[in-house]
Amino acid sequence: MSAPDTTNSPDELLDLVDAEDRVIGTVRKGDTERNPELVHREVAILLHRGGELLWQLRSPAKTVAPLTWDLACAGHVGAGDEPASAARRELLEELGVEVELRALERRLVRQPSETYFAYVFAGALPAGATVHADAGEVAAVEWCDEAGYRRWREDGRRLTHVACELSEAWWAGRWAPGRGGPAG
Repeated sequence: MSAPDTTNSPDELLDLVDAEDRVIGTVRKGDTERNPELVHREVAILLHRGGELLWQLRSPAKTVAPLTWDLACAGHVGAGDEPASAARRELLEELGVEVELRALERRLVRQPSETYFAYVFAGALPAGATVHADAGEVAAVEWCDEAGYRRWREDGRRLTHVACELSEAWWAGRWAPGRGGPAG
């Protein structure tokens, strides 16, 4: 009998990191979602085509920000895993796509219930590629350009704070070639 798959569950083990993002132990994912002192790692992926970004409506079953619009894909980095491999895995699990990813940045995110280092990646979804959203993770997906995003904000659409910051930085050209470096 094989061991149960604990990925994407409250019992999934994550690396516990210090203020400099150095591994100091492990922690259960469920504990990190309730205690901002348990700093861990997550990935955030912007999928783009032209001037549009793909957004996902988080499943109502999600513990954090259910039924809230977020980046195309986000997830936790498992214990001993590397952010780039976690990003590729999350894209495949949540959206059923594989694309080349470019590391954009690493940032410390402090939320009322959790604190984490977000490793931010971007990838272009090829023309004609189809997204196959996992219904357990994603309630809906939608492409949006900057003007549409501004309308969403004016209309009061529920958007995650981090997704807003990252999409605004994307449209402002923060990570255009020659500006800024990859996550480090």
